[in-house]
Amino acid sequence: MEALLIKKIIRLLGNVFIIPIYFLSILIPKNKNIWVFGSWFGMRYSDNSRYVFEHVLKHEKNLRPIWLSHNKSVIQLLRNKNFEAYPINSIKGFWYTCRASAAIFSVNLSDINQLGSRKLLKVQLWHGIPLKKIVYDDNYENIQKNKIVQILKKIKSLLFPFKEVIGSWDVVMSTSPLVSTIFKSAFRLEDDRIAVTGTPRADFLLCPSQIHPIIFKETESKEKQHLRIAYFPTHRNDSKALIDFIYKISVLENFLTDHNAVLYIKLHYYNLSHINPSLIQNSNIIILQEEDCPDINELLPFVDILITDYSSVYFDYLLLDRPMIFLPFDLKDYQAVNRELYGDYNELTPGPKCYTWEEVMVQLEGLIRDHDNYIKIRTEFKHQYHTYQDTKNSQRVVDVVKQYINTQ
Repeated sequence: MEALLIKKIIRLLGNVFIIPIYFLSILIPKNKNIWVFGSWFGMRYSDNSRYVFEHVLKHEKNLRPIWLSHNKSVIQLLRNKNFEAYPINSIKGFWYTCRASAAIFSVNLSDINQLGSRKLLKVQLWHGIPLKKIVYDDNYENIQKNKIVQILKKIKSLLFPFKEVIGSWDVVMSTSPLVSTIFKSAFRLEDDRIAVTGTPRADFLLCPSQIHPIIFKETESKEKQHLRIAYFPTHRNDSKALIDFIYKISVLENFLTDHNAVLYIKLHYYNLSHINPSLIQNSNIIILQEEDCPDINELLPFVDILITDYSSVYFDYLLLDRPMIFLPFDLKDYQAVNRELYGDYNELTPGPKCYTWEEVMVQLEGLIRDHDNYIKIRTEFKHQYHTYQDTKNSQRVVDVVKQYINTQ
């Protein structure tokens, strides 16, 4: 307890000392051609900001895109490709954030250097179409903060504005008018600060590289054509029930063998470390780790059937016109403890609902026999949630960012 208090005091003093640096950043002139990018609290090279970053590198020769990260492996990966990347909290990370005219991120301002971000345009791409309530709509998150905590948080944001990440965005990119309505509430923005551009991840989904992900080459036989099934569940505050449920997956083993199928399982980034892959001893069931596939969007174009629960991954998968199975085995508990949803689960999910692995197997058997009863409703959902179904989403994001910069 005493050690924790000392650590907090040291952190507080550190924040006090860097306040002048924060306000000094205001004096540094901007360069409208420098844009900084980041993702997932500065730890990953993935998601929407990655695809806009790569688009800018390839198509916007007048712009200077810079990736910022806390992760040394990410920085080295990008530098090996001759991309410009720096540690978030380095001098260059601070300097180029101060100089940049725009910051483009997928979670919040902690994806980049917060200290130098006072004057730039903050572009929120978010990391999916939300089924779960997010940000200001997430009542559970807000309820957990009592009044005293909320007051202290407000005082902290006044004293140390560079530490505030929630609400630190100027414009949000959406995928359709329906999604814009959700974002307007979730991000507390007016209509003119929400742009329908499409999701940059779709540029890859609809025009993937012909090179299959390495993990497929490592886990599949070259002599056989495999049926690829993916189970991508969302995160839980407490993942024990999810992990225990996954450990019961052995009932699918004979089915997978008989149909030459491989089931790839990847937990959400928050829960990845909680599962022990060695407890599932079957060559047809692959537990993916972060190093196997940092970005599941690289896998989706090559997946034949998706299984998920409350994850937004299925909204992206709609673009591929392929079958999906929903597995809300803990629906009541999830809604009671983790998140509320933006409506009735059964109405928001265009696919069969299963609550056990045995029920999943029945649905898989039907899909293999071409008994897909949800083609029409998936198409309806696709049009509701995706105004654009092309590979120009990143370009539309770039165009919107340029427009905002030029009118500032």
